Amino acid sequence: MINPSDTAALIDRIVEGIAEKGFAVTPDFLPEVEVNQLRHETLSLVQSGSMRRAGIGAGAQLQGEIRGDLIHWLDADNLSATQQGYLSRLEELRQSANRALFLGLSDFEGHLALYPPGTLYLRHLDQFQGNLRRTLTCILYLNHGWRQQDGGELRLYLENDQHLDILPLGGTLVSFLSGRFWHEVLPARRGRTSITGWFKTRGEPAG
Repeated sequence: MINPSDTAALIDRIVEGIAEKGFAVTPDFLPEVEVNQLRHETLSLVQSGSMRRAGIGAGAQLQGEIRGDLIHWLDADNLSATQQGYLSRLEELRQSANRALFLGLSDFEGHLALYPPGTLYLRHLDQFQGNLRRTLTCILYLNHGWRQQDGGELRLYLENDQHLDILPLGGTLVSFLSGRFWHEVLPARRGRTSITGWFKTRGEPAG
């Protein structure tokens, strides 16, 4: 069981990072037992054929040379207990970010993801053209025993032609402003699992 005060302190650090830099990298956002359960659920969906090839853009066009992951969208009416627990922690983050940063975050959408060996996702922005509702990206990694030689880093593009490569270690949460940071997933040499999602603002798509 996670101490509520520890959770609050962790979330405060995430919000501070977003306020100062626009992003935060947070190891051990979830206990290992919950990370392992989420990974098991993801791999079970793969084995049952329930994961689907992800598409590009609002129309979800399939372009394997750009993006090679398999995904399963989270359904609010059909969540496992572990998924519900994770989303409850994200809800605490949403409320804290709204109080401190006035982001106006409302609903969340997300999916489980698997990048098979050799796949990637080329440089992109999480907001769609003509739809700027996605505001805060949250990625939780589910990988056990991930090593540098396994590849699959998230490359986050910063200012002044700098970038940050983040190893997808299990339990690590990466949060960043969706409309600010271009990013890509470098080729993985083993199956790479995560939960990727976005807090969105209310309102009609811009355009």
